[in-house]
Amino acid sequence: MGSPLSIGLDISALDPSFKAHSGRGIGRYVAELKNFFSKIDREDLDIGFFTQKDLVERSPLSGILNFLPLGKVTFRQQALLPIAMASNSLCPFDVLHFPAHMDPPAWSKKPYIVTVLDLIPLVMADLYKAANPNWRYHIARKLEIQAIKNASLILAISKNTASDVEHVLGIDPDLIKVTYLGVDEKFFGSTTTEEEENYIRDKYRIPPKCDLVLYVGGIDPRKNVRGLLEPLSFLIRDTERDIRLFMAGSIEEDRQYPALLKMIKELGLNDRVILGGFVPDSDLIKIFQISAVFLFPSLYEGFGLPPLEAMASGLPVVSSNRSCLPEVLGDAAIFVDPEDSEGIAKAVLEVIRDKDLSLSLKERGRKQARLYSWEKTGEATLNAYLRVAGVI
Repeated sequence: MGSPLSIGLDISALDPSFKAHSGRGIGRYVAELKNFFSKIDREDLDIGFFTQKDLVERSPLSGILNFLPLGKVTFRQQALLPIAMASNSLCPFDVLHFPAHMDPPAWSKKPYIVTVLDLIPLVMADLYKAANPNWRYHIARKLEIQAIKNASLILAISKNTASDVEHVLGIDPDLIKVTYLGVDEKFFGSTTTEEEENYIRDKYRIPPKCDLVLYVGGIDPRKNVRGLLEPLSFLIRDTERDIRLFMAGSIEEDRQYPALLKMIKELGLNDRVILGGFVPDSDLIKIFQISAVFLFPSLYEGFGLPPLEAMASGLPVVSSNRSCLPEVLGDAAIFVDPEDSEGIAKAVLEVIRDKDLSLSLKERGRKQARLYSWEKTGEATLNAYLRVAGVI
């Protein structure tokens, strides 16, 4: 019997200094894959881990970076990294897996697998070109596309994303495999005591007895901030209920943050919107449980983990009907046109008022969230590795 195929998983996303992956969904995805594969012991497959920083820094050519006045990030990824990957002494793997499509180089002598998280800049090209008019943005997108096209196998985190890869990039569907993301077990079955609720309300300035609408995520254009704020203004206009919007996410450094503050002010929502900033999962679970409804009006998602985590915690979800969200959330959410602010407001108010509807959504939501686990993600990824190895 010959030596087993060795596959190296790029775990650079766990390093806080590597791009902005560690604090986002990419970081969670990579952490869960690493945890799964650390427990795998097979005779027909050898799975290890590497970081791009380690590969490049151990390369004898790394000193070149010290002499470059600019373009260091691009030179590192597009020149030094593929050279280091080709060296078996530096990178002793037969095949590599890059779990984020923006991370591999555009060329490589060594075969690799890449996970495509989404194709947002291509699917929503007009929206993102306007926000990023400089030439560096366009070059980066071209390099990403080439890296995807050069992969031996592509993993997509939803059927919708797989369809985008096929039709937008013209890639053979036989080279694409769907590997859904998972929901952490900690979001299921947790309860909140009165003391814990009071602590959370004090910490995040959440008034008692208000109807809390919760959003978790970023504020880049496709997240559709207007679809959060305009419905809130209509709800305030049409009802006397004390409805507040809580926005959880590290958004203060985002280039869209000043525009968010401006829109909040223009709509007269300064006392109705709570900008919670980064919220650790331990607190987020408690906020899920004291909220009335989770609102997710995104124009495009690659998977849509936040509404699934809300469902797992027993929070009713009102979601956009775009991209992968109907696929992932099934019949367990109320779907709305994300550009119909009055329709969104109507759906949110219906969930708040109708206790039977709210209870039904909670029950369906927990069942839907149970369909997704990190164990299943690991198993699907392992099957992809075995396919590359020719075992299955």
